Amino acid sequence: MTKDEKKQHLILNDKNIFKGLLILSIPLMLNNLIKTFHDVIDMFFVSEIPGFSTEAINSISLTFPVFFTYISLGIGLSAAGTALISQHLGSKQFDKAKHFATNLVIIAVILGLVLNVTSFFIAEPIMKLMGTEGYVLENSVKYLKIRAFELPFVFLFFAFTAIRQSSGDTVTPVIYGVITVVINIILSPLLISTFGFGVSGAAIATLIANVVVVPFLVYQLFNAKEGVTLDKEFFKVDLEIVRKISQYAIPASLGQSITAIGFIIMNTIIVTYGDPTVAAFSVGNRITSIILHPVMAIGGVLAAYLGQNIGNQNPARAREAFKKAMQLSVILMAVGSFIVIWFRAPLIGIFIKDDPTALSLGVEYMFFLLIGLPLMGIFQTFMGTFNGTGNTKFTFAFSITRLWLLRIPAILIFKYTTSIGSSGIWYAMLISNVLIIFVGIFFYRQIDFKPKIDITRKDRKLLKSSI
Repeated sequence: MTKDEKKQHLILNDKNIFKGLLILSIPLMLNNLIKTFHDVIDMFFVSEIPGFSTEAINSISLTFPVFFTYISLGIGLSAAGTALISQHLGSKQFDKAKHFATNLVIIAVILGLVLNVTSFFIAEPIMKLMGTEGYVLENSVKYLKIRAFELPFVFLFFAFTAIRQSSGDTVTPVIYGVITVVINIILSPLLISTFGFGVSGAAIATLIANVVVVPFLVYQLFNAKEGVTLDKEFFKVDLEIVRKISQYAIPASLGQSITAIGFIIMNTIIVTYGDPTVAAFSVGNRITSIILHPVMAIGGVLAAYLGQNIGNQNPARAREAFKKAMQLSVILMAVGSFIVIWFRAPLIGIFIKDDPTALSLGVEYMFFLLIGLPLMGIFQTFMGTFNGTGNTKFTFAFSITRLWLLRIPAILIFKYTTSIGSSGIWYAMLISNVLIIFVGIFFYRQIDFKPKIDITRKDRKLLKSSI
């Protein structure tokens, strides 16, 4: 068997679904781990800026929901691309898969360029709207403006990842991701500390790292020896394909974007509690994300797993893959949380050195984050399922319900009706993560596991002959 045939067999026929999910997820887990390591490195070096440790951390962390608002559009495109391309591959429509892949790249680059210009000019108004001032305002604006220029390249990478993962190739995107992160890790301390760029140095390092790999991505998109490649024949905008991709990308993108805007509002509320609370929130999230990334990888792989099996008209296997992914995610989160919960104080202390109040708040916050991580495993599995089955309208509703209807109202209720202070933030987050599971169960029961693509009679005969 060729490599493509082996991957398809693993996804469509191998009896051990746990094995398939793990084999495809492990590269993504490693990639996410390395990315998180880079984020932690960035945070460590900006925290070393003399006299501005807490403010420097906040300058980066408060930009995250803003930048994620732009990135969410790429995530939506990636989700739509993975679902549609994988379903075409599962139904043996290989030319259609190439056609969709080529248009996905075109859309991604155009959207990235538009957002590049837009995000550069609105950086300062947005950060002022969030209530930042002084050192934090000045440096967060610089950070956002620099990172705006990486958006076309990041969006291209999202399209590349969707195309590769659709055919079961989770290794190639990871190789480029690791190269990017290694370059970033090398440049960050040099630009932040050695050359004295401070917070801006972290943004410059990220921009350079993302640009360096682009020529290799483009070459791989056209010349990969296996999986879906781009075809010059299809290198023109096909309005019907654009419509189809947009149909599934827009709900997923809107869900992510509105969620990101919600995080901006949530951060604006958190800022009112003072710098120690913001620092505790930021550092706690960074550390805990190390444990969370494996289930995010499983959710991403599950989307391709479901897409190919649905395209192959095997709904029973798709449902079984969902169950196995759910079990795996919850077990990983439970084990990870149990281990880290005992070491949260020294971990927080690595980054928060000169603020006892922030350190104490960080230790408290991480306790609530960690006991709720198995719930996040469930959440990410539902997200992967909604994306992989093409039910991105559920992705939209699921995302905004957790934040806008559950979390933000709960934070406001604790803030204005109790005297427990910043602890209300942690309680609200845990409560929202519990309640959203019931919403996920409701949406899951509405999924029919039917293809979202056209399968002709000829395609059905081809499928039957290959089974």
